[in-house]
Amino acid sequence: MKSITITALLLLICGQAQSGAADSIPKRYLGLQANYGFIIPHSAAIRDISHSNPYGFEISLNRLHDSYDKWKVFNAYWSSGIQAGYFNYQNPDIIGSAFLLTVYAEPVVAFSGRFQFAIRTGAGISYHTKKYDETGNPSNFFFGTSFNVPLYVDLRLKYRTGENALITLSGCYNHISNGGFKQPNKGMNFPTLAAGAEYYFRDVPVLSRNFRSDAGMSKPGFSVMLQLLATGRILEKTDEFPEERVFAWGIHARAAMPVRGVYSLNAGAEIIFDNYIRGMVEREESDLDSKRFAVTAGQDFRFGRVSFTQYFGFYLYSPYKARNSVYQKYELSYHITKNLTAGVFLKAHLQVAELSGVTVSWLKEWKRKEGVKR
Repeated sequence: MKSITITALLLLICGQAQSGAADSIPKRYLGLQANYGFIIPHSAAIRDISHSNPYGFEISLNRLHDSYDKWKVFNAYWSSGIQAGYFNYQNPDIIGSAFLLTVYAEPVVAFSGRFQFAIRTGAGISYHTKKYDETGNPSNFFFGTSFNVPLYVDLRLKYRTGENALITLSGCYNHISNGGFKQPNKGMNFPTLAAGAEYYFRDVPVLSRNFRSDAGMSKPGFSVMLQLLATGRILEKTDEFPEERVFAWGIHARAAMPVRGVYSLNAGAEIIFDNYIRGMVEREESDLDSKRFAVTAGQDFRFGRVSFTQYFGFYLYSPYKARNSVYQKYELSYHITKNLTAGVFLKAHLQVAELSGVTVSWLKEWKRKEGVKR
């Protein structure tokens, strides 16, 4: 399920992409949603504090994009917006509650008559009333910082009830962590069911099939990418050493071969220079090399200007032993130009995030044709 959740990073790339270009007619609406769910005890360290049922409320200000230029971002009608929320974890002494502010993107993947089916993915920042404290709150291994990054994906079924309103029913998967910025960072995964409503300031727009996807007509060929990634981390304070902010960066080169439509397979190699690991080596007075080198293999999904990449890495060189010999990585990128992309990534060992940060990539593609309007 975590691989699905990480797709929420897409909004950091394109949730508000090209916001300066006007749609044919602005379609703004207000959304309300109530959630109720449970916490997944994905680690033994948080199992004893996972037996509660989070509930929460969210309000969002949204805009539907229906122009052809915006449609090409996902090859679909889509909405974007800003969402504020509150979640109570029903464990006030240890986990407390959280206040969230996120942005999102929501492609409409199917519609017919009064019904719409959409996928909302979002991310942002959250403030938590309780965090780990060695003496005051030693059981909260969920969050090592007060401020964290929430990611979510909502599968949303909508039904139009009148001229201005829709009711919504959603299945949501939520993940909150600090992305490995500071330990402990087990993070919290909690699915919820949600019900809500959307109110348009004008009539609910009637979606039509005016545009034609270029996915079936494009003939993308072999492509190569050279990527630079970067992030920051914190070396924790100990009795002997102070807290220290450090930098991690890496280079990833990969090639991709399309299989069909929006789907491609990729393979490559990645080297990471992590000063967190270097700091740990120095603290332990070891002579181990802090660099890590891995080969990678995975898959790409290209939706208009947005790409989602998921792959596994296999360490060939890791003198300072990693949590696991295999890791998973997720990237969302936006194609700024034909050859330049920018995005975000998250690297994790099973359920524990190790690195999250930003990417800039140079891309070379062959035999790709643009779609046309029907």
